[in-house]
Amino acid sequence: MPISDMRPNAARMWDYIMGGTHNFSVDRAAVEVVRKAYPLYDDGLREQRWFLQRAMTYMAKEKGLDKFLDFGSGLPTEGNVHEVVQAINPSARVIYSDKDTIAVAFGQDILGDTPNVQYVHCDVTDVNPLLTSSVITGLFGGDRRVGIGLVGVAPFVPDEPLRQFFSTMYEWAAPGSHIAVTSAREQLTMIEGMGEVSEKVEIRLFARNEQETLDVLGPWNLTEPGLVLGVSWGLPEDSPGINRELEKYSICFVAYK
Repeated sequence: MPISDMRPNAARMWDYIMGGTHNFSVDRAAVEVVRKAYPLYDDGLREQRWFLQRAMTYMAKEKGLDKFLDFGSGLPTEGNVHEVVQAINPSARVIYSDKDTIAVAFGQDILGDTPNVQYVHCDVTDVNPLLTSSVITGLFGGDRRVGIGLVGVAPFVPDEPLRQFFSTMYEWAAPGSHIAVTSAREQLTMIEGMGEVSEKVEIRLFARNEQETLDVLGPWNLTEPGLVLGVSWGLPEDSPGINRELEKYSICFVAYK
């Protein structure tokens, strides 16, 4: 596909912010547009990565999970899921996925022949092809007690497909499975110029208040302390590392079956 025909991609935009090389001019231009309207954009993405690390550490260390399924993975750069969980349990197995075929190709190139890790194509609006694939059975066997990542994805998925995702994953996963999620609060879409930004970068946002977040979550049970404003789940309430500005615009949580 010619670069001129490409749309910006969240994974490659993240790569650009982190100083990576797996991005294109369309992604770099989109980042600059978003930054002008939302100066917290870079901080928000970094905080989401740190939240994912804390959540996966909790799942591997506290809950003993050793199989992980990550959606909307972007690029598996330093500090991603497999590095975190395999530092705790070297035999832990990880499947990354993304709907963007270029991100998948880049991810597969980055991972190379890393043991017990695979990167595959999957759209969260249609997860059944992955859940019934040989990739799952080959890496996970028949074990469906898994840790799931859905970080930085929910804000780009409409309510009904997102509700179906949570329902499908709940039915498929075994009891004891956990899922880490970030979502956008409705205040994010109220930022002056954000609508125009969404049109320019061709990325539509779906923001939700607390009750709407619970509605799409369905049967999953929240861990303590429930829905957390911002991206600070797993941090002490008085932690100096909490970015209070992000509490206006984000929600995060870990839930379980």
